[in-house]
Amino acid sequence: MKSLQTIQKTCRVFQILTKVAMILSFVWAGLMALVVVCAMVWKGGITIFGMDRELLYTLTETGGLNELAAKLLPSIVFALTDGTLLAFAYRYLKAEQADGTPFTRTGAVKIRQLGISTIVMPIVATIVSAVIYGCFQAVDTANSAIYAAVDYGDDLPTFLVGIVLILVSLIFNYGAELEENRHAS
Repeated sequence: MKSLQTIQKTCRVFQILTKVAMILSFVWAGLMALVVVCAMVWKGGITIFGMDRELLYTLTETGGLNELAAKLLPSIVFALTDGTLLAFAYRYLKAEQADGTPFTRTGAVKIRQLGISTIVMPIVATIVSAVIYGCFQAVDTANSAIYAAVDYGDDLPTFLVGIVLILVSLIFNYGAELEENRHAS
């Protein structure tokens, strides 16, 4: 039972860390959205907090509103994706704490859903970001191609984490079956 106590303590720590990271992701997305809204207002010639649009473009190293939006909107999408995945992880960890063990059928289902979401959501976020880049026609002046701050190779580790989570869900489901059989006999 000492192992179970260690698992519970570890899950509690990760639950707290996950909640903090989730909140920070959503706050970051909100701040970037606020910058985009302020940029649109500045484009209209209105000053906010005594700053004008030239200062904004200087601070963000962009040449205009389209380039700024093309850089920030995908970042908002990825921050929201990260926050949502962290919310799913938090939901699982909270349920695991309530159940007192990772070996439950509902826990196995939640971690499998987390694994599938970990695979699918970053791919969807990448597609949405590519659409945003295309809509704003943000051109990279160095090589006259669509500006792509998204590194498509970054999805491989996330994909592998999703696969591992799905495998862990199978192990947890098996553990739940063993627990049910033990209590039935």
